[in-house]
Amino acid sequence: MFALRFASLFLLSTTFVSASPTSADAGLAVRASTADIQTVFNTLKGSTDTILPQITSLVSGGTATDETVTPLINDLTAALDTATASLATLSPIELRKRQSDDEIAELVAGILTDVTNALDGLLGTASTIPALGGLLAGVDVSLHQVLLGLEILLAGVLNLVANLLVDVAGLLRSLALGLTLAALGL
Repeated sequence: MFALRFASLFLLSTTFVSASPTSADAGLAVRASTADIQTVFNTLKGSTDTILPQITSLVSGGTATDETVTPLINDLTAALDTATASLATLSPIELRKRQSDDEIAELVAGILTDVTNALDGLLGTASTIPALGGLLAGVDVSLHQVLLGLEILLAGVLNLVANLLVDVAGLLRSLALGLTLAALGL
């Protein structure tokens, strides 16, 4: 009889041990910090800083065509998708400093401004880039996903980004980046 009580106690304790999270489960959602989020956007900025000057160079040199621009815009979309995937591995931040929100908002606004300015130059060469509408739609979807990921992690930060992008809103409209505008509330 004593053995039965001991056995049931043993089974009960192993149930709790097996129900506790394993190290594999812990890697699925990492508690985010603003530094983690800033790292994602610094990485994105590094990617855009190599892609966007090439687009601008093609436009200013008059050599922007489907063949030259499409791979660069595909690289830009891939960089945005990578940032979205990186943000998705983080979990929302509950307690944070306002100063860190401002820094991230400025970084994101800078990236969006750079992307918008580079892509705006392509509008004048749209006749040589028949696929431009589809390419811009892909960028819009990817930008929207990045912004949604940011808003999930740092609720309210998109308001700060939108305030910094008031001057760029017209360019976003001319590029028909409606999802991006909607995410920003512009």
